[in-house]
Amino acid sequence: MPGAGKRDKLVKLQRYTATEDDYGEDNPATWPEFGQEWARIIWGRGSERREAAQMQAQQAATIQVLDNSNTRSLRAKDRFAWNGMNFDIAASGVPVNRGELEFVVTAPVS
Repeated sequence: MPGAGKRDKLVKLQRYTATEDDYGEDNPATWPEFGQEWARIIWGRGSERREAAQMQAQQAATIQVLDNSNTRSLRAKDRFAWNGMNFDIAASGVPVNRGELEFVVTAPVS
């Protein structure tokens, strides 16, 4: 198993949760925290940042975390939170190195 290395950011794992009221209407979604992991955040290259900005005011990034039961359970509606930013997950994690998963994410920019 690789050491922490460049995983120097403690990110929160947040699970997408939606509920319905008594009339079957959707309540606003919530993202309760269900864990924390040390992560490496790799900010998008210039071309990725420009493409994301054209779509909306978004910051593209890649987040690498250890492969464990919590990180394997993350799905596209879940997210990472770090430093006041909420990173929406684009797709389930992809194994990159032995014992690591990589997620492509975007975060709204104010």
